[in-house]
Parts: sequence; C-alpha cells; structure tokens
Amino acid sequence: MTRRLSSLEVLLSVVVLLLLVCCVGLIVVSYLSLEPAGAEEPGRLRGRMVIKQGAEFSEELKNSSSLLFKSLAFDVQQLVSEAFSLSELKQAFRSCQVQRFSRGSVVVTFDLWFDQLIKPKEVEQQLEAGLQEADGGGLVIDRNSIHITENTEETTPAATSTTPAAGKTPTVTSTTPTAVTCSSDEMLCADWLTCVATDRLCDGVHDCPDASDEAAAHCATMCDGQFVLRGPNGSFSVTESDMKNISTFCRWIIRVDTGLSIRLDFPQFETEEQIDTLRLYEGVGPDKVLTAELSGFTPPGTAWLLTDQSTVEFFSDDIVTLPGFKATYSATNLSNLSDQEKLSCSFEDGMCFWRQLQDHDSNWIRTRGSTMPPNTGPSGDHTLENGSGFYIVTPLNPSQQPKTFRIHSLPLTPPTQPMCMSFWYHMFGDDVHRLRVLLLPLPWQPESAATVLFQKDGNYGNTWNYGQVTLNLTLKATVTFEALKKEGVFNDIALDDIMLTSAPCGPAPPEPTNVMPPMTPPPIPADCGGPFDLWEPNSTFSSPNYPQSYGNQAECVWTLHAAEGHNIQLHFLDFDVEATYDVVEVRDGVGPNSTLLAVLTGSDGPAHDLFSTANQIIVRFSTDKSGFGRGFKANFTSGVHLGAPALCTGGQFQCQTGSCIHGDGLCDSVVDCPDASDEADCIVLQVNGSNRLQFQLNSSLFTVCGDTWSSHLSNFTCQYLGYRTGETSLLPALPQDSPFVTITVTSNRTLETIVSGTCSRDQVVSLSCNNQPCGVRLASNVTSESDQSEDRVPGQGRVVGGVNAMEGAWPWIVSLQWRGHHRCGASLIGRDWLLTAAHCVYGKNIHLQSWEAVFGLHSQIHSDSEHVQTRRVDRVIFHRKYDRITKQADIAMMHLQQPISFTGMYQSADQLHRSIPISQSASPVNTNQPISFTGQYQSANQQHRPVGLKPADNT
Repeated sequence: MTRRLSSLEVLLSVVVLLLLVCCVGLIVVSYLSLEPAGAEEPGRLRGRMVIKQGAEFSEELKNSSSLLFKSLAFDVQQLVSEAFSLSELKQAFRSCQVQRFSRGSVVVTFDLWFDQLIKPKEVEQQLEAGLQEADGGGLVIDRNSIHITENTEETTPAATSTTPAAGKTPTVTSTTPTAVTCSSDEMLCADWLTCVATDRLCDGVHDCPDASDEAAAHCATMCDGQFVLRGPNGSFSVTESDMKNISTFCRWIIRVDTGLSIRLDFPQFETEEQIDTLRLYEGVGPDKVLTAELSGFTPPGTAWLLTDQSTVEFFSDDIVTLPGFKATYSATNLSNLSDQEKLSCSFEDGMCFWRQLQDHDSNWIRTRGSTMPPNTGPSGDHTLENGSGFYIVTPLNPSQQPKTFRIHSLPLTPPTQPMCMSFWYHMFGDDVHRLRVLLLPLPWQPESAATVLFQKDGNYGNTWNYGQVTLNLTLKATVTFEALKKEGVFNDIALDDIMLTSAPCGPAPPEPTNVMPPMTPPPIPADCGGPFDLWEPNSTFSSPNYPQSYGNQAECVWTLHAAEGHNIQLHFLDFDVEATYDVVEVRDGVGPNSTLLAVLTGSDGPAHDLFSTANQIIVRFSTDKSGFGRGFKANFTSGVHLGAPALCTGGQFQCQTGSCIHGDGLCDSVVDCPDASDEADCIVLQVNGSNRLQFQLNSSLFTVCGDTWSSHLSNFTCQYLGYRTGETSLLPALPQDSPFVTITVTSNRTLETIVSGTCSRDQVVSLSCNNQPCGVRLASNVTSESDQSEDRVPGQGRVVGGVNAMEGAWPWIVSLQWRGHHRCGASLIGRDWLLTAAHCVYGKNIHLQSWEAVFGLHSQIHSDSEHVQTRRVDRVIFHRKYDRITKQADIAMMHLQQPISFTGMYQSADQLHRSIPISQSASPVNTNQPISFTGQYQSANQQHRPVGLKPADNT
C-alpha cells in the first residue's frame, strides 16, 4: 500500500531541488566568470612572411574586397594549411586568415589559430619546415622572412574567409555591430572603429587610439626584425641576404631621452649608388624632415640627427645585391654646442654639422681621391694632401643645365666679438663658374635676403686656395657655401678644412690668379676650305689648325693624285683625333668603285703605310659636334708597284699575300697559298644562259659531267661561289664542252677529279645558284608573322618598330654592346664569326676591347639569364666596297676571341657552318628576307629603345 507524502515532505523535496538547480547555476556562472577572455581561441598568433616569387605587389592588393586580394589570400591560406598538415602541428592547427598585403616584394600579414597555446618560435620553425615540403603552386616564400608573434590586436574584418585544416570547421568570430568599413587605402584599427591611412602605419606616431597601427607585430622590419629602437645606444643593419632577389623597404624609429640628439656611425656601408638608399630624418610621422640620403661605397662617417625622435628608412631594388650596412646609434647631449663646433669640419669623419636642403637643385658629395672627368676637381684632399683624405665637391652634372649646390650651417649664436671663418677651396676646370659664401637668417630664405661675404669666379688651376671671412653677427644666422654651375663638364668646385676661430681675421690672403681660358680659334669651314686636289711635290697635308684643335662637324676631303699607271703610298707623320667620334677614312680610287683601305680614329694611327692600287686616293676627315685632338699630318709619294711584292718568275702563281707557288698548284684541290687564294677562283658558271658548270684544274677549264653529280655537290658549289643553295639540271654534252671532268666525294669528304674526253652519259651539269632563307628558327613567332601593318608601303622607309619576338625564335641574333651598352644587332654565321652592319662598327673598329657580343639575350633587362653567354671581339673587317655616305655595301664581319658553343638558344644563321665571302653581295636584288634587330627605332618626334628582340619584315 503506497503511502502518500505529507505536505512537509513535499515542501522539503521542492526545496532540495531548488537548491540543486541553484548550485548548478552557480557552477556555470563561476566557470564563465573565471574563463579568460578569448579562451575560445587559446592558440591565436600573428604571422608575417614575404612572397619573393609568384606575386607582385600592386595597389589592388591593399583593397581586401578586390578579386586580386581574395585570390592571393586564398592561395596563401591554402599553402599555409598544407604546410602545417605536413608538420608536427597538424593535429593542433585549426585555420589561417590573411589580414593584409604590403610592399617589400609582397609582405603577408596573417592570423593563425591552434587548439592549444603554442610558443611562437615553435610555430615559426614548423611553418618553415612545412613550406619546404609543400607545393606552393607558383608561390615561393622567403623562409628566412617568416616571423610569428603573439597577437596583441583584435581580428580585422576582412573580405576573405579563414581556411581551416582538413576535416575541421572554420571558427566564426563575432564582430562588433558598430565596426566601420575603411577605404582601400586605409586600415581598420584594432578597436574596429577607427580608420588610419596606410601611409601612416608604422611611422612612429600613434594614430589608432589603441596604438595598433604601431604594433611591433607588423611593423618589425624584414631587414633585422626591429622597429622601435630605444635606450642610450643600439644598432640596426641590412645584410646581403636581407636584400637578395627582393625589393626591400625597412623603417626604424629611434627614440632617446627628451632633449638629447642622436649620433649615427657606420662601421660598414656598401650599397648600390643612387638605387639602394638610406634616408635619415629628424622627427617622426608626416612632419619628419629629410636630413641626409646615403648610398654607394664611400663610408658616410658620422651623421647627426638633432632630435630625440628620428626616422631611418632603407630602400633597395631586386636587381643588384651588395653587402649592405651596419649602423650604431648613441644618445648625445648637444645643447651646449658652440659655434666653433657647428662650423669647424675637415670632413674626415663625415659632414659634421653641415646640412643640405634635400629638395634643392643638387647636393655636394663627400668623397676622396680624384674626381671624374679628368682635368677638373682635386686629385686629393687638403687635410692629408693625399688620396685617402676626404673633402666635399660638386658632382658631375650630366644634364648640362645650370645648377646650384648649397651647404649650410646650424644657426649661429651672436658672439660678443667678431669671429673668423677660414676654409680651403678648389676651383679647377675650363667650365668652372662661381663659389660664394652667404649669410642668411634661415637657410631656405631667398637670395635677396642673403649677405654675400665671399665670391670667386672662374678657373684657378689645380690647387687648393685659402679663403677667409669675418663674421660679425648681431642676430642668429646661418652660413651657406653656394656653388653655381653652368653648361660644361669641367666645372668641379671643392671645399675642405672649414674652421671658425673666436677672433677677427688677419690680413687677407694673396688673391689667386685665374687661369686664362683657351683661345678660341676662328671658326673652321665645314669643308675645311676644300675639297683639295694634291699632286707631287705638293704632297704634305694636315687637318685644319694642326696641331691645335680642329673644327667640329667637319667633312673634309683630300684627293691625292698620281700619274696614270702609278699607285700611291700614304704615310701619316702624326695622328691624334677624338677616338670613335672623329674619323679619318682612306679609300683606294675615286667614285662609286673605290674601295675602303682604312678607317682610322684615336691616337695610334695606322700601323704601317697605306698603298693604293689605283692612281688616286681619297682621304675623308669627319668630326662630330664636340671633342678634339691635335689632328693629323700626312704625306704621300707615287711610283710603280709601290708596296707590291716582287713578281714571281715564269711558271709560278702569286698568292694575294705576295708569296709564290708552283703553277701546277693552282686549282689542284690542295691549298698551297697561306690565304688559300690558289683555290679561290676555280669554279666558273658560264653566263651565256646555259649555266654550264666548269672547274679549273691548274690553268685549264673543264666542263663537269653529270654522271656522279648530287644535290650535296650543288649546294657545296653554290656556297663556294657565295650563294646559299643550288639547283641542278642536266644538259646534253656538246663537242665544244670538251674536255670534261667527273667530280666525286671520297670517303674522307674530299673532292676527287677525273679528266676525260667524254662523259659516259653524255650529260653535263647546269647549275643555278640562289639565296634561299638561311637558319632554322627554334620557335615560331606567330605575332610577327600575323600582325602585319596594312598601311605599310613595300620598299620604303627604314627598319622601324617591329614586334616582340618569341624567345628562341631567332637563335642566331647577337646583341653587340659597346662599353656596356647595346649598340646594334648581329647574326652568328659560324662558331666564331658575326655578320653586322658596317655603320654600327664604323669608328669603333680600333678599340676592340670595348666590344662585347652577348648571345642568347632575348631582353636587354634579362642579361643575367642562364642562357646568356658573352664573347670578346678581336677583329673587325669592313666590306671593301662600304661607303659611309651612300651606305653601299653596309656589311662588316667581327671575329670572336673564343668560338661559341651552339645550344638551343643560339645557333648559326647558316646551319651548314660555311663562311660567306666578304667581297660578294649576300643577296640578290628584289628578294625579301626576314630580319631581326635589337637596336633603337625612331618616329617623327620621339626616340625609343626597345629592350627585347624585335623581328621585322624587310619587304
């Protein structure tokens, strides 16, 4: 029988249940209140790394809503997830989310989530190991740039979703309902309420209320991992590995105690001149002031930043990598800096406290040794009087525009008595203009506010001169040294050993003497007063104004005459003209049939006398618009067979070198002459329309039988005659064709001849030679072959424009470079011979060490490609009929010091590797040949220089 509960028992049961519910509730509340914030993601870290290949930074990557941002972010997240799946953290890893991309190749900032707390260093090591094994899909990460830190800021809302590890659900973090949307050139602060311009990030000023824009997690430099440098001293650096193959931007903020200044020293400094630069600013943020810009190999010495907060920035490209720099800083109290300390400087330890306005025309440079070009500037400093001491100088001004160079002091405190500032100045060069010392209330004030204390004009020779000025200040002022340059290149002005003493100046130093400018000769007529016709005994002639400077843009012609049947011997007594640009050309004979004897330039002249074969010689002297030498002086004599070797006796053959061989050695298939001239003219094609082929054996001609003839022999014979290919037909033998010869190729690939009175088949060879296109392109050039202009008129204009060639389309094309710069193109026609245009090498045929042939170069900006090889040139041969004026026979050959090895990227234009006779035209009239070039092309109003190979159609 069931007993009913009493009301008291029911009440107690209800109370117990209520107490139990309260206990459970208290346990839950206690758990929630004791759990630390963010415990739902205990392993959240911030990462940073650099993509060095596979992506290029653009403004679009700043916009997290852009398709480019989303695409690259997805690829990076996939790559990171794959890397962790291959690491020891594959069980703990949850997801990765890209936050932003920034400059420096492409710098990626991303967040990582793990199931547990993991040390950043361990994550860094595991990610690096995983990336080494992962397939990047085209992305190459600089593993040395990976930097993992604790995440000190909230997740920035981004347009990309997180990428979880395989088999895991992505974590969705709630965002504050009041979060704002920033523009593409802004970043959202960690409070989700404030937007900051991206160019204000990591600038030393807290623009975000929570200072998240200056967080070390994403502001640390890729150079040495530092950002804000604090304390009385420290260091920062950039090494070669930091810059290798990537564009680099690094910024450091240096903070010392209030009221102190910063001293910078550079134990090591070696960067690419004007490209990889270190900029020093006083101050931080947008109000910072550029104080100095350093680059190159000259040690900067000590630099001073006169603020307690300063900014240092380093920029480099990804082309040339040098060792970089190491810098140390220390805090210094300069509050009691005297005027003497502000001004006195020997420049041995840097620029001291002298400053330059970085936005001014140009800056003085600190250097040592001699300056370039010669004949201007000092050869050493004044302090040490040798090449190891430092001084400052105005650098070469290539623009030829007037320039002003200013260096100014810190503001000087008015003294109780006059002071004397002394200095040493150097003004040497025909084009030197002016040096002034100015007193200005402030360095950036206009010239009208200046007081001129000192002024010198002109050339004072290659010597240091002493100068002094008395400073009698009543108000604060700055001292400014101002150098002014006009046109010309011989105009360097230098300063050294500036010193301030607390007493008035003594007696003025002796005035230096101006070097008189060179006398300007009266203008010389462009034709030198000619043309000149010279006969013996009036046989001595010289360049205009010899031995003084000759005229510019001259075109002078002398014609030397001898009696009919005589020839001429030309001798140069003295020769000195501007190398490359001023040229003496000597031609054998006159008119269109004259041949080129010599192209002379520089200071050496011909190694031996020149001999004509005709009774006239043309001497043509051409000069450009600048530069000169002494000129030349020459004389000539005439006679019979001057310079010719002694005639051979009867029954002998005279080689072109002058040596004699037995007459039986002529055309016997054996080379007896040193120049092979005994075998040079042994094949004859009759010109009566039948093209019957005849071989000369000894001194007799034989018609060739068709019995053993082949297509190989046809091509060989036509190439011997200067053509490319040949086609054979067989004609009936006629009685007048006798005697005959049968040609066969032996096993050792020599020709065997059998003379007979008949042909066994009564057929003789009729040979037609032609010039079919040579060379085999390794890649088709679809663009070149299909994109032809409809407006082009065949046969008119120069080779202009062209289209970009596919790599490997023209494997025989060579870039000819003169003194490191592309000059023109050439074709490889053998392992050690190039064919080019004569006008390209005209005047540059003497200083052969300046030439370099570059093979396998598809683009001028990819000269470091693995396919590229270079060779020096040791010989230049002009076509003997080349005429610079008429452009007739504009062909030349260049011989390489070392043969080239044929590869897939460079091959001979002639796959048969034959030589092309320089004395014969390479292609007949009215044939169309595809050509290619890497030179410059011109339009009506502008000039461009293509960087890639451009084929054109010569039609």
